[in-house]
Amino acid sequence: MTSPAFRSFADGGPELDAEALVDGVVADAVREGTSSRPRTIGVMVESADGHVTVDGRSGALGGPEDRAVFRALRSRADALLVGVGTLNGERYSTTLDPPHRASRLAAGLPAEPMMATVTRSFGLDEDLPLLHEELTRAVVYTETEPPFAVDAERIDVVRLDAATPAAALADLAARGVRTVNCEGGPGLLAALVAADVLDELLITFSPLLVGGEDPLTMLRGDLGPDGPRRLALRGVWRGGDVLFLHYHLTHGSPA
Repeated sequence: MTSPAFRSFADGGPELDAEALVDGVVADAVREGTSSRPRTIGVMVESADGHVTVDGRSGALGGPEDRAVFRALRSRADALLVGVGTLNGERYSTTLDPPHRASRLAAGLPAEPMMATVTRSFGLDEDLPLLHEELTRAVVYTETEPPFAVDAERIDVVRLDAATPAAALADLAARGVRTVNCEGGPGLLAALVAADVLDELLITFSPLLVGGEDPLTMLRGDLGPDGPRRLALRGVWRGGDVLFLHYHLTHGSPA
């Protein structure tokens, strides 16, 4: 199967595959990383009319181009940070295909990136595939005991007085995690912005009109006392009819 090709709008340069596109994004993130927490990249898909789901799930917004970039980003991440609503709604299990797992193993990395979530009341579904998949390793940051038994060898339940994204990132840094992809949902992404710990945002604009009432926007929730944040554009790529925008967030600099 032919890999999708992408071209940058910035310099009209040669076509790139998803791996090369993502290498540039991740290289920027690692180069500008901090020692106190991982570099955090928000990864979201949105329809042309502003929806982030179709019938409650994001998968219908994607296509070959989006999936290629998404998997390449995952394959380079040390950890994925995903909200409990997204984990349950999208029925997360493994996150990579065999070739990407093989590449990670060849580089001395675990086959799958670590999965992390923040859920004060431990709201994960007991039958969530992620909890029962042998290849996955997960850290659940919570303020309460799990209401059901979990596999302690693969699922590390971390009790915190205040289970917040910032606290989760600090613990992940202590575990040696350098880069984290946040795959949503909108509430978690807004919390990262409010805590001033989101560094990069990679948005896929899907060539799809969804319609309907009250779209679930990319961010949902209060962004804190600083209010709206200003973004700096790092790159724009086209793959077929799909646009990919890479933004950098300037910390402590409201719009």
